[in-house]
Amino acid sequence: MNSREEILRRVRDGLLDLPEDERRVPMRRSAGRHAVVDPAERAEVLERFVEQLREHGSMVRIVDIAGLPAAVADVLYGMSVQTVLAAVEPGPAWLDHWAGAPGHQVVHSGSDSAETGDAVVRDAVAGDASTGSLALDVDGGPAVSGSVPQVCVVRADRVYVSLPEALDHLDQRRPLIWLGGLGDSDLSRQLVVLLVE
Repeated sequence: MNSREEILRRVRDGLLDLPEDERRVPMRRSAGRHAVVDPAERAEVLERFVEQLREHGSMVRIVDIAGLPAAVADVLYGMSVQTVLAAVEPGPAWLDHWAGAPGHQVVHSGSDSAETGDAVVRDAVAGDASTGSLALDVDGGPAVSGSVPQVCVVRADRVYVSLPEALDHLDQRRPLIWLGGLGDSDLSRQLVVLLVE
């Protein structure tokens, strides 16, 4: 556990003692700018997001929803992965294509699990185009480690212009971890992002 994770753990532990209604922290809303509606502007946001991810050393593939299972399988085959850690059981349906092959296994593990795998596959709940970082659910998910490749699927409609806008769309009580961006150069090089348009 690095120092950032330790600080966040302490904050979460401290909030557990508060009544539910006092756990919410009021945040300054972004300046009225929410979902980008203009297709040209939306394309610019996604282009910036991809550019930031690649600049930090992450691999990015843009796929459509129908091609997602094959894209996940291609990435995992390319890494010679035999065992994948997934946060949910029975696992995302887009893992079924890869998992159906002989010798492939999907292990469902939480962050406190001792299970290991060749890669971690998960959904991102948000993306920040300004930094190229991804918000991941902490609850029930495998631990994030720079030594294990992370394959993250993020839907294009969950990519926001900035961190404040992304935070405006997320439940503030939901435990999250941010992956990628400027501070995670080692982790970014282990990150494969499948952007679903």
